[in-house]
Amino acid sequence: MFVGHYAAAFALKGKEKRASLGMLFIATQFVDILFFPFAVIGIEQLNFVPEFTAVNNFDLAFMPYTHGLLASCLWAAFFYFIYYKYISKNEADRKSVAIVMALGVLSHWFADLIAHTPDLPIIYGEPKLGFGLWRNKDLTFITEAFLLIFSVWYYQRKTKTKKKYGNYAASGFASILILANYLNFYVLPQDSDLINLTISAIASYFIFAGLAWWVDGQRG
Repeated sequence: MFVGHYAAAFALKGKEKRASLGMLFIATQFVDILFFPFAVIGIEQLNFVPEFTAVNNFDLAFMPYTHGLLASCLWAAFFYFIYYKYISKNEADRKSVAIVMALGVLSHWFADLIAHTPDLPIIYGEPKLGFGLWRNKDLTFITEAFLLIFSVWYYQRKTKTKKKYGNYAASGFASILILANYLNFYVLPQDSDLINLTISAIASYFIFAGLAWWVDGQRG
């Protein structure tokens, strides 16, 4: 998944209003932020195979250190510790906010479980899991859009507008995310250069996190 991961960020923010939506955007993509550099330096492996799935050309051959279930739990614990110890150390109820951040990290594995072909290890090697939604481009696009729209609706119900654009910011942002997914699925060519893909992917994660931080400032 791509923007479908952000559904968890909006839902978790709706549940824990003290959490930062921008940080949740980072949390839900944290293992991918690690994966692409890991693939570049050879710790993990991404091969490009034309039409590997209907959605992309990614043969995710080896990624136990970021996308294994055990690894995801450990990264979630790491994110919890960093957030609790250093980022929110002066905030009230920082434990509950840090737990929500950890859940954001862990949510990535379960969202990928729906979309990926069987390439997600439990620990290392076989068995590898994945329900294969990526085999159907239209169904993948509709599923991600539905999850995002529903979670934004929940987020808007649980938060209140604070500034001029508060009533429109989240809906407008969701529209931007869905448009980005449409372009990625149906318009833009597949990128088979790992360096270019890494740069564009990580840039998009932080740009969207910045926009999420702005949206969150309009509501509370």
